[in-house]
Amino acid sequence: MTKLHGWLAVVLLTATALPAHAETFDLNINDAAVFGQFNGPLSHVFNNTDGEYQLGGLYSDDKNTRLTNLHAGLMLTGDAGAQEARLTAGIGLRGQYTDTKYDTGGGGAIGGQFDLRFAGFERLGFQGYLWYQPKVLSLGDIEDQLEFALTADYQVLRNAAVYLGYRKLRLDPDNGHAYTADDGAIFGLRLTF
Repeated sequence: MTKLHGWLAVVLLTATALPAHAETFDLNINDAAVFGQFNGPLSHVFNNTDGEYQLGGLYSDDKNTRLTNLHAGLMLTGDAGAQEARLTAGIGLRGQYTDTKYDTGGGGAIGGQFDLRFAGFERLGFQGYLWYQPKVLSLGDIEDQLEFALTADYQVLRNAAVYLGYRKLRLDPDNGHAYTADDGAIFGLRLTF
């Protein structure tokens, strides 16, 4: 897959969420990769449901891997009950497709996320997510897949935040050794509509 095809796949998949009343667009980059995701209230899809849908993709033109990862997920979210802080968390499922220079596969992943903000310092926040695709839910060449990220953001405006963080995506193919397909510091922005 060429670099242009990878960028187009990320843009087209994330753009499909626009008619579904997407509320947050998240875009981050590092020296070799770009990640884009739309999140919106699950109540726009299923009435009276606390949660969110996610549509997104990750593209890397790293010379060793050449990665395209596309995903669509549903997550139930809510207050995690922390004292002296606003902690929201979510757990859910997502379907994903991964294509690298060496392997192609997909399947279902289980995961979770959090967003932590302290009283009096609400503009500063800490976020993280983790998605794991076990062998039993995998199709194709990839037996299991693990993706996680940790970020710290600052809300420049109430509906626009910039952030720094770290992301790692590890793949374990059925015919080889596990390897890291994306790894490193990320810089991004989140826009809420």
